[in-house]
Amino acid sequence: MFLKNKYTKWYNNIILDAAARVNRTGYYEKHHIVPKSIGGTNDKSNLIYLTAKEHFICHLLLTKMFIGEYKSKMVRAFWMIATMGNKNQQRKKVGSKIYCKYKELWLQHGNLNKPKTEEHKQKMKKPKSEEHKRKISLARTGVSTGPRSDRQKEAAGAIWRGKKMPTHKCEHCNKETSLLNYRKWHGDRCKLKI
Repeated sequence: MFLKNKYTKWYNNIILDAAARVNRTGYYEKHHIVPKSIGGTNDKSNLIYLTAKEHFICHLLLTKMFIGEYKSKMVRAFWMIATMGNKNQQRKKVGSKIYCKYKELWLQHGNLNKPKTEEHKQKMKKPKSEEHKRKISLARTGVSTGPRSDRQKEAAGAIWRGKKMPTHKCEHCNKETSLLNYRKWHGDRCKLKI
């Protein structure tokens, strides 16, 4: 289960250094000192703020501090932190050697090869609300476009209704493009525009 090795010592040193940090400015991520997957809680005593680099290294060290089922959980957690992210997280990127090594470990220890329970399958089949779908869509784009004008809505909607996309002719070079492309790519970048 738990190994007392140099990685455990390094992990504890990072946690102690972070706990001793007085001024916390800049970007930090919340970390469970004892991971939730092995019994850690959300108590303040089990939470600490780490830099993105510290957080990445701690999860890498955790994969080397355990054996058995707990190692599988730590490999999965490291794989998620190394490959996933969203617009609110400034994740560290992994190099090819680490990616390859932990991809193989993920395949060995991850839950990819385990059959899904019936409960899990039913939960995945459950219809999602429109609000839920909208939030997922926004999260995947990573960019909030903000409110659109009526012309933009009409142009974007035309794609899905099977109508021809409204076009716009550049007054400088007479190039005709779709309204969306004109606004996004051509408009202010026209070579003939003074």
